[in-house]
Amino acid sequence: MNTHRQSIHEALLLIAAAIVLGFSYTFVTKQGFFSEKKPAHSAAAANLEMISLEKAKELYETKSALFIDARHDFEYKMGHIHDAINIALKEIDTHRIRLEGIPKEKTLIVYCDGVECNSSIELALKLMELKFTTVRVFFGGWQEWKENNLPIDKE
Repeated sequence: MNTHRQSIHEALLLIAAAIVLGFSYTFVTKQGFFSEKKPAHSAAAANLEMISLEKAKELYETKSALFIDARHDFEYKMGHIHDAINIALKEIDTHRIRLEGIPKEKTLIVYCDGVECNSSIELALKLMELKFTTVRVFFGGWQEWKENNLPIDKE
């Protein structure tokens, strides 16, 4: 009976550690519970088109869009949509030269982790402020793409 009690104690410690690690991760990355809530840019947000997995897949297969991953660099390196470039939301200013090389009329598909992540929306709005004319958000993001076994890269 003593080993049963010890097993329960160890399981509870593991659960507590997992909770602490989860909250630490979301705190550091400013996602989920700790995301910075910013007021939506009402006019631009109203014009922002959300696309489905089917539409994202179509644009990917026809090579008619550039996919932009809005997640942190370390998340991007763990896996991303094949041929997507990484422009983390918080690092957009460091990518100004890279963005200058992209035609303003190019279709841009911005994504992040999925429905729990708003970085894609924030980045899309910033790209629109930079005068990119065709910016879309694939709100299902990395999670939906990966779950449907579509082409990915890992670094």
